[in-house]
Amino acid sequence: MISSPRSKKETPLGRLALEDVTVRFGKSPALEDFTIEVEPGERLAVIGASGAGKSTLFRVLTRSVALAKGHIAVGERDLYALSKKELKGVRRRIGTIYQAYNLVPQLPAGVNAALGEVGGMSSLKTLRTFLAGPDVALAQRIEETLDRVGLAGRARTRTADLSGGQQQRVAVARLLVQRPDLILADEPFAAVDPVTTERVIGTLFELNDEGATLLVNLHDVSIARRFPRIIALREGRTVFDGSPEQLTEERLSRIYAGDPYGTAAEQDYEDQDNVRRHVEDPVRLMEGRDGISAH
Repeated sequence: MISSPRSKKETPLGRLALEDVTVRFGKSPALEDFTIEVEPGERLAVIGASGAGKSTLFRVLTRSVALAKGHIAVGERDLYALSKKELKGVRRRIGTIYQAYNLVPQLPAGVNAALGEVGGMSSLKTLRTFLAGPDVALAQRIEETLDRVGLAGRARTRTADLSGGQQQRVAVARLLVQRPDLILADEPFAAVDPVTTERVIGTLFELNDEGATLLVNLHDVSIARRFPRIIALREGRTVFDGSPEQLTEERLSRIYAGDPYGTAAEQDYEDQDNVRRHVEDPVRLMEGRDGISAH
């Protein structure tokens, strides 16, 4: 386990509880009367067709979108009633990973990994990290995390010079540096090869074993079946919440009814690569989300 200098005074996030959460973009609901409870340390997969509300679910957990109605509790705290200072503390304990990586391609891999600590740094230290690189203690932690994800000796390599799979592993190293209480992984395997997928899954599961709550949005149902709990969304509503054994083919057919791509898990990696060529863009930045803590 890689230790973090995070303050012991910070309150753990605790249990997540969403009750009757509704989010609308215009007149169209992205989430509709969505209710779910997630205990600390749970490992949860979220599935559903494109547009089902999976990404919006993650955005409400970081208070990135307005609620039309509903309530979200993080531990004993009302997420949407927190002050700016309190919200910053909550976001500091949430780590995110996206299929677009959300790295700064011009910076070395080690500096990108160091961004996992930005939420706990002063403005001056953050600027110094960008300009001069991490200090000795943080640099050592970064070397350890890069080695853990199979990128030993790559701390000084410009991120843009790494392959897509290597960049995804840098994003995972950033999580290891951050040591979040809650990990939100939004389609993290959609644009990487099977070997990288297994390495990333393994690291995310290790973080979960070490105490982090893990929520992963997935198109690949075969990967989702490796989680003890799966929820499925359709048109912003929960249509399944149960174990992999309960997720029958009949239920999958109802979940993905009308989806032209069906269940992506039933396609092999060669078929998925045809889709990835259209969606992979490893040098896109931010898109309104900062890949450090979702802000």
